[in-house]
Amino acid sequence: MSEQGKMQELVAIRTALGFTQSRMAHEIDMNLRDYQAFEWGEAEIPDLYLRAIERIAMLYAVRHRNPMLVPPSMRAEVLQFARLVEMEA
Repeated sequence: MSEQGKMQELVAIRTALGFTQSRMAHEIDMNLRDYQAFEWGEAEIPDLYLRAIERIAMLYAVRHRNPMLVPPSMRAEVLQFARLVEMEA
């Protein structure tokens, strides 16, 4: 994924969750200014942070029983996983 794509996904996830930049920075244990640098394209977004944010979104989707909080890029994988778990139960 390009840096532009990562920036867009980052903003989309944060806004879907209703988080401020400050809240998202807190959730990933980062200071606000460093987080803003990701969203504003001033710093490259390490995949580790993007994956952590996707996981946070998935946890919130489960807690709030709202599958639309799962980032679109993850929905197919999440559905496959859910089906696998169902088959094993």
